[in-house]
Amino acid sequence: MKKYIKQIAAFAFIATLASCSADDNMEFATTGGNAVPTTTSISRLDNNYNLPLNTYTKEGVTVTKVEIFKNAAKTPPTDPIVFGDKVADATLSEGKATFNTSTLGSFDNFPVTEGGVTTLTGKTGTFELAILATYSDGTTSRAPFSLVVGKAITWQVVNADGDLVNSTSSGISAIKFNDPAAYEVHIAPLTKAATTITSIVGQWSKNDTGTFTNLPGTLPATKQTIDLNSYPYSTYGGIVAGDKITYKFIITSGTQTDEITTTVTFADQVFGASHNGNISDSESTFSFKTGDHEASEIDFVSPFGFATSEGVSIDFVKDNTVNYSTANLFAAENAYNAGTKVTSLTNLVVGDVIVYKITRSVNFGTESDPDFQDVLYTGIIKITDKVQGTTSQELKFSYKEGVLAD
Repeated sequence: MKKYIKQIAAFAFIATLASCSADDNMEFATTGGNAVPTTTSISRLDNNYNLPLNTYTKEGVTVTKVEIFKNAAKTPPTDPIVFGDKVADATLSEGKATFNTSTLGSFDNFPVTEGGVTTLTGKTGTFELAILATYSDGTTSRAPFSLVVGKAITWQVVNADGDLVNSTSSGISAIKFNDPAAYEVHIAPLTKAATTITSIVGQWSKNDTGTFTNLPGTLPATKQTIDLNSYPYSTYGGIVAGDKITYKFIITSGTQTDEITTTVTFADQVFGASHNGNISDSESTFSFKTGDHEASEIDFVSPFGFATSEGVSIDFVKDNTVNYSTANLFAAENAYNAGTKVTSLTNLVVGDVIVYKITRSVNFGTESDPDFQDVLYTGIIKITDKVQGTTSQELKFSYKEGVLAD
């Protein structure tokens, strides 16, 4: 379709604003038209893509040829266009020109500089090109064209508005060991619609060995959400707290591939922060939840002890083999399961360690729309001091809690 010169000049200005001089614009005003790419970026899997250019001409003028060259201009350029090797003759049809990106050469040899050394090993980069268009009135137009070759697959994360947006990271760096909750990652192809994706394959590697094995199951060759915690630990030959799994997702189109990776630590289940508390015959109640004496989860009992408050679901196991400073939730769980559960302890001394379990009703909803559910907390106590007054007794202690995911 033919366009008038006023439209041509506008498109030319947009396409070449960064590099055209006043002389270039004057030269263009005397040409028969212009050829403008419809995109300036493709993915590294779009290496067999018919890239379109819109062609614009003066009334009565037609485009007779559009040629694509490598742009050999230096940086900074003395001339923004220096025609290098010819890439392709574009195919002309109905006001458009197209050339196939396979004519650009390898998408695996972009320059990469590390430590002052440049190698041609990059998988993404930029083709610096130049477009030469010839018109039926005998004039020509030329324009620089930077075609960016980017990733073909990306992570996506949920933004503040609840929408999935592209990201350079998966958003998950740790999975709590033995946690049944879902840990979801989102992946999406970045290819042009005309590019056929052959497959997306998931792989794993354990503890930085560098050896990758396919994840079980088949993934669709499209945008998707994957629950990393859905794979049983047997997939990896077993998991212990501290193990790291690197997940790799490979996208393929024909013989061209791209990939993204993320490393996830199966994190130890540890207690929260340590707090200090006290209970005595004068301050005879204490709440581990609030850390004060206003609420009551335990009551002071003499001599030097405490007991479960009425209506509270809590019991205790004393086990001085548990190290308060270093014990994780698993160690506390083992001690609790192996010990004798009681609801009252007396004659406690400095250094005694007590593991407890308490069930609290927690609101997972809102004040206006509550959703109360029982949550089982695991706690650990260490007696740090006992004070015997003339007519009084006081126990001082440190304590911390956590929720064991199982």
